Amino acid sequence: MRNEYAIAHLSDIHVGESGFKEGKVLECIGEVNNLSADLIVVTGDLTWGGLPEEFKAAKELVQRLEPEPLVIMGNHDARNVGYTTFEKYFGERMVSYEDDKVFLIGVDSTSPDVDEGHIGRVFLKNIHESIVAAPEDKVKIFTLHHHLVPIPNAGRERNILIDAGDTLKMLIENGVELVLSGHRHVSWTWEIENTAIVHAGTVGSPRIRGMASQNYSIIRITDESISVSLKLIGEPERKARRIKRLNLD
Repeated sequence: MRNEYAIAHLSDIHVGESGFKEGKVLECIGEVNNLSADLIVVTGDLTWGGLPEEFKAAKELVQRLEPEPLVIMGNHDARNVGYTTFEKYFGERMVSYEDDKVFLIGVDSTSPDVDEGHIGRVFLKNIHESIVAAPEDKVKIFTLHHHLVPIPNAGRERNILIDAGDTLKMLIENGVELVLSGHRHVSWTWEIENTAIVHAGTVGSPRIRGMASQNYSIIRITDESISVSLKLIGEPERKARRIKRLNLD
């Protein structure tokens, strides 16, 4: 098994927003491709208004990433019946992925034209069953757009997942070691019990909420730890936060 597994975690591209930073997004794509990550995950809000022309432009940008990223929806993508257009350009709104190191489930936590996130009891049960059935030797990863826990400097916290408590409890109890989300454009990492919860900032919106620049996260997994680095686009990678892995046999 490889000694280190690298994940590039991008979020909130926001094609179509006033002041959209296309240059930053293109620079980010170049950086990520040079990283030669094992996996790229984009946690939603590819567009501003969920419009067809925005999705088309977002697709043209995202398809430049190598390897092909896993993409989930955000609340902006669900606007204007955008959930149907998302499927045209990016496929299923629920994704699963497995390789020799990780087992990942990505969910659509959005509702049409509503900023709040929600999973629901029936779908949560299905997610639980999939995670339980995952191979024990894989790092279990869960991705969604909305926050499961509050983060600082993000303003009002009304956009946390409505059923965040039930979701977080299920993930922790079933050994999910890494949760990836976006949404409020603030890069932040929490460690709750044995689970690292990583919030990515924005790579394309001008609304950086106190961050120094548009940014993304680089996550490196070894047998001993999960480390999370902040990468401001165009600047050197910042010192990683290292989280010791405890969910080991």
